[in-house]
Amino acid sequence: MAMRLLLPLLASGAALSAQAGPATATEEPVIRSVTLRPGTPVVGPAGSLRLVIDVVARGAAGPGAVTVRVEPGTPPAGGTVLRPEPLPPTVQQWGTPIPAHAVFSRPAVPRALAVRRTGGGRRTQAARVAAVPPAPVVPGASAGSGVLTALAVPGAPGALAEPAAEAGGGWETWRFLPDKQLNRWYPAGPWMVIATARGADGASATGYARFELKRATRFSSIEAVREGRDVKVTGVLNRVDPQGYLDYAPFPGQPVEILHREEGQTSWTTAASATTDRQGRFTRRMPGAARGGGGDWRIRYAGTSGHAPRLSVIHPTGGR
Repeated sequence: MAMRLLLPLLASGAALSAQAGPATATEEPVIRSVTLRPGTPVVGPAGSLRLVIDVVARGAAGPGAVTVRVEPGTPPAGGTVLRPEPLPPTVQQWGTPIPAHAVFSRPAVPRALAVRRTGGGRRTQAARVAAVPPAPVVPGASAGSGVLTALAVPGAPGALAEPAAEAGGGWETWRFLPDKQLNRWYPAGPWMVIATARGADGASATGYARFELKRATRFSSIEAVREGRDVKVTGVLNRVDPQGYLDYAPFPGQPVEILHREEGQTSWTTAASATTDRQGRFTRRMPGAARGGGGDWRIRYAGTSGHAPRLSVIHPTGGR
């Protein structure tokens, strides 16, 4: 089994492989699902996050039985886009229960074990694969530069969440834990996982999963100020600086919703909308909103394919 993460314009990279047990001579490789966690990764100004990719397939055999590639872009026309498997409330990661939506940190195992299930559900150790040293990320590099190498982990004892394997039918779950993590230096927007299963006779099946890598957003300087009978709401929308000079930079030209909750109420209504200016600022005056104390206010940003949505904290109406 091999796994490689790379950018499409950079063909170099390192691959690791493990070997699956033999499939029957008449069984053609089939991929049932590709499941990615987190489903919509969001990167901030610092740090990075790890992807966890599970491929459910059958009929895969031999060296490089199942491989995945992760890169920016969208699946080609006519490509088979697969749905993810439904996730249980918790999964086991090396014996420790964690939320299914969590981002895994670097696994504390010296070597990865390729683990497959037989028809009766028994795990067998198929092969060992060694880690590839990660390629360095240079601070200040232009967005999208560099190569992502990866550690291929089809599975590890106690680490598989695979209802398909339990159900029989020859399905196996192959888990991939990239050793190199995603961060702000990679392109925001559409990405894809390309999974390929190969049979003993050379036949292959390919499936795709889509996801969006988003940069974080946040609000700052939000105020809701009473001015006579009106309430003036102001604030600034910021995003992770795409140029890399700052942690966050103003986000111009973006629509935001101004939400209002009257005093003593629990439900929120959309009081107005606004568009941020070149400095990321927005301002709206709500006529008559100061009656009854003015209530509470918060701002909602819906996000884009490359930027995460954001909901501000609650701001009570202040006076002058």
